[in-house]
Amino acid sequence: MVATQALSPADLAGAAQDLADGLPALLLEARKTQASLHPGAHGRRRAGMGETFWQHREWREGEDLRHIDWRRSARSDRLFVRDMERESPANLQIWVDCGPDMHWRHGANRPTKAERALIIALALAMAAKAGGERVSCLLGDARLGEAIGFGRALISSGQNFDLRARSGSARSAHILIVSDGLASIETWLDRLKPLSDQASGLTFILIRDPAEEAFPFEGRVLFQRPSGGEPILIGQAQAAREAYQRLYHHHVDALSAALRQLRGQLLIHATDQSALPVTFQALACLDGRLRAGQQSG
Repeated sequence: MVATQALSPADLAGAAQDLADGLPALLLEARKTQASLHPGAHGRRRAGMGETFWQHREWREGEDLRHIDWRRSARSDRLFVRDMERESPANLQIWVDCGPDMHWRHGANRPTKAERALIIALALAMAAKAGGERVSCLLGDARLGEAIGFGRALISSGQNFDLRARSGSARSAHILIVSDGLASIETWLDRLKPLSDQASGLTFILIRDPAEEAFPFEGRVLFQRPSGGEPILIGQAQAAREAYQRLYHHHVDALSAALRQLRGQLLIHATDQSALPVTFQALACLDGRLRAGQQSG
């Protein structure tokens, strides 16, 4: 049994073209997901630079002590800061991983990880735009205008992660990354740390096929990553299940810890589940209503 086969450059180009050809159907699913979100979940009112007081909130560790409202804090045993209403539109920048590993699925009845990632990203992009925000590709300068064109730009920029290709600035932007997270933790830190130093927020949605966690394989199996490399032959796959699951969960925990270090949030979505719950939770992250490091099942 061969669990998966490596994609050649021609295969990868074909997979990307298949994604682009399927955009109308993916966009329809994204619009259904967006329509199912609570209509008040993403309004224009945000914390930020402005002259109008919005709310008091608890001071967060690491924030500048000069922001503390000492008069309000004196009435409590906690520290509070004053949030002002942001007057200018927010900036959401999105990167959707469309690399070789994202084109994999275990079973024809499931979407590929890339297909589900695009549905979630497009739904969030449309919700953010409806709330008055500027939405663009993280790598490249494409902005959300016509949705099909923006989807194509996400696919094109998602073939690799190259910060040198960025034409804009991440300063004051909220960064949304949608990926299976299978690159090494060191790779993710190298990618994300320069962004988190400038960004106002960082949300990472980890997309996984259920088989990547459950490892349901039996007997003699030849494993090969779609991105290539030396194949691995396991004579009794079921005997390796427990060790594999430990390694997988350790990797996800390490990614979550890395994101906490970067003041980011990790949400997890399995492709056999509805896209709506994780999309709603990601929208809450964009609004700043979830604490860094919170995970979704």
